[in-house]
Amino acid sequence: MSDYIQDFKSKIDPHAVRTVFPEITDSETPIWQGSPSFFSMADKYILAIIIFLTHAVFFAAEQFDSPEGDGQMYFILSLFRSLIDISGTMGFVLTMLIIAKLNHYANFSTSGKWTTSWIIISALIPFIWYLADIFSTLSGLVGSNFENPLPQWNYFWFLPLGIFSSLVMILLTFIYQNAFHYAITDKRIHIRKNFLFFDTSVHGISFEKIENLKANPPIIGRILGYGNVHILTASGLGIQQESVDTGLGVPEEIVTNKGKKTSLSLFGWISKQRRRNSVAQEPSDCLYGIRSPMKIYRLINELMDANNNLPGNNSDLI
Repeated sequence: MSDYIQDFKSKIDPHAVRTVFPEITDSETPIWQGSPSFFSMADKYILAIIIFLTHAVFFAAEQFDSPEGDGQMYFILSLFRSLIDISGTMGFVLTMLIIAKLNHYANFSTSGKWTTSWIIISALIPFIWYLADIFSTLSGLVGSNFENPLPQWNYFWFLPLGIFSSLVMILLTFIYQNAFHYAITDKRIHIRKNFLFFDTSVHGISFEKIENLKANPPIIGRILGYGNVHILTASGLGIQQESVDTGLGVPEEIVTNKGKKTSLSLFGWISKQRRRNSVAQEPSDCLYGIRSPMKIYRLINELMDANNNLPGNNSDLI
């Protein structure tokens, strides 16, 4: 091994790596271990803040009077507050669904299944609460015994619901960030996912299978020292081929036995995304948001060269 590889090897505890990655064989020597950095999930934390601010705007519109004064700014604020008053709870639901749609359609790193699902759930909580109030009132008129177990709905509840929704998303983001672990040995790259105990996967990629590498730290990643290293193989691992898809596990159109397409209108509207083919951006398909990505890029290249120079792996000997 080169001095560069030996330097990485000397900085880790092989026993600790094998504890996290029990699939590492006895013939492998751990070289490096890592996971997504905190800042690599900053976009999801920002989305949580947007969810809170949306709730806070509807809370503030009810609690505070329209600003008085002349000028375009006062007019816009008054108009905005009036629109919230007129639209009510349904306006909030529509606003949240638009956020979910824009976020999912844009195919950002925040456009995955659980983020989109949670935005929709956050939108429906006030709506279901509001409907429970209506059903409780109607049941009294028809002699039914249904009573809403929740307090009476009003705009004040947007604030605690906003705090709850954003905190849940922050917690899920933190768990999601710590669900991924990466290891590099002298023979393979290992990618392990364990998100909420039911979404698990393990990849072991031998260096002989790697056709290309790509490191693309974003601008903020260059400043903060993190980025992605993409591992491309002949089998298609590392390539993201995206189509129109729900992101919730439900296809936008289902082909019936007769070959006719049935549209799922609500899911179809939320689900449609931009079409694009690119390297995979999911933490389960690459070394996502790791620290010092260019150093790891060089490390993998040196290990690939070392494996290619082993007896039996040199094409010149064939």
